[in-house]
Amino acid sequence: MVEAADGSEVVRVAQRDLRRRHALHIDGLEAGTEYRYRLLVDGKELDRGRIRTAPADDRVPIRFAFCGDSGDQPWWVWLQRTPLWHLPARWGVFADSAAVTAVGAAMAAYDPDFALHLGDIVYPKGLHAHYRTGFFRPFAGLLRNAPVYAALGNHDVMDDGGLQALANVGGPAGALTGDARCYSMVRGPLRVIVLDGNSFGLADAHLEQHPAFRYLQDELQRATEPWIVVTTHFPIRSASRAGNRGDLMKHLQPLLQREAVSLYLSGHDHCYQRFGRPENGEVPLVVSGGGGKDLYSVRPDRQAVVATSAHHWCQAECEGAALKVRSHGIDGRILDEFVVAAPRGETLESLRRERPGRVARIDALQPR
Repeated sequence: MVEAADGSEVVRVAQRDLRRRHALHIDGLEAGTEYRYRLLVDGKELDRGRIRTAPADDRVPIRFAFCGDSGDQPWWVWLQRTPLWHLPARWGVFADSAAVTAVGAAMAAYDPDFALHLGDIVYPKGLHAHYRTGFFRPFAGLLRNAPVYAALGNHDVMDDGGLQALANVGGPAGALTGDARCYSMVRGPLRVIVLDGNSFGLADAHLEQHPAFRYLQDELQRATEPWIVVTTHFPIRSASRAGNRGDLMKHLQPLLQREAVSLYLSGHDHCYQRFGRPENGEVPLVVSGGGGKDLYSVRPDRQAVVATSAHHWCQAECEGAALKVRSHGIDGRILDEFVVAAPRGETLESLRRERPGRVARIDALQPR
């Protein structure tokens, strides 16, 4: 049941068939409005939460949180396979992973409009049986009040090619594959383009012809939103295990720069890194893979603005002509913070010729 702020019932949706996963579609909600919902089973309240619809005004602030590589499993999850400890393990009488729980609680406390998961949602192979302990319980507070959108990581596709991740987390159906492998979603002045980075394991000569790369090009060409965030699991540049990806540096990074993309977000390496200085007009390339799994070390890299091995999560806020990003360690430290300004100068004039609809909305964000 969905209720307005004054407690009046807006709509009641019923599902009578028994199942473990439910998807409900609700029409007729007002833009930029907060609603409350209650889950009822046989007339008794099972849970409650909040829904915020996207604003119609680009000047309304948008808050989102993001992290990757969070799906660490607690030691006791393997006891589900033993006769003696099967039921206690299934009932969840033991604690979940401390790092993942801390990340989930911090993201929930931030109270974002939505969250992005940058891949490797559940270790080790993205199995249905591990989503409860690796995702749904640690992120319960976040999921109760905000939608979570995800990119597929390499561990998410190890079993059934990612079908279990799509069934548990899902997302908007993209035109390329008809599911949430590659999709684009809009929240007010912000467009998020999510790509299945597992499909980018191709030679340089073929990357530009890959369907996912062409899908990104098409989405960037039709986007009119002032802020654009592109997300995959794999970093373009890294000072950790993954290292730099020559194919992505050659083809993907120049496209992001040319189209004035606001942020490129990835995970995969279990640490926090940022390449690119927005104050110099560069697209920030953020690696946020410290969501709870064992950390990776980082090496000195003169191109890295920040590179630190720490469990963390990140917040971002679009407000007016600025996009502010901050990375939080679960120990309370601020690992990084920076501001991306709306396109201006030569970049804006180049966009004005190619993307006049987007520029009109960027101009409207400037102080009056």
